Amino acid sequence: MLGYLASAVLIFLGVIFLLASAYAISRLLVGAILTAAGLGIAMLTWRAGVRQPSIKYEIQTPGSLKVDSVKCPNCGAGLDPSKMQVKLGVPSIKCPYCGNEFEVTEEPKW
Repeated sequence: MLGYLASAVLIFLGVIFLLASAYAISRLLVGAILTAAGLGIAMLTWRAGVRQPSIKYEIQTPGSLKVDSVKCPNCGAGLDPSKMQVKLGVPSIKCPYCGNEFEVTEEPKW
């Protein structure tokens, strides 16, 4: 908020100096610098306020969830289930050994 106020003051003073440059040409440079500084501060303030929203996915299961082991289908290495991430609603994990990223699926019990 303070950045927008400072930029508005600088732009206002810059416009005043630009209008007054009709009487003294040296005011043209000062007006251009003040206006550019005001626009720069406004842009930096706006960019600092733009943040990416964080999205948290939560998986609900009907009963308790127990992960026995997770193995990479590419190299067979045992993986840490706590490193699992939900991407686009699908649980996936990346193997630190071979770099393969795959979806984690539940094997049938029968």
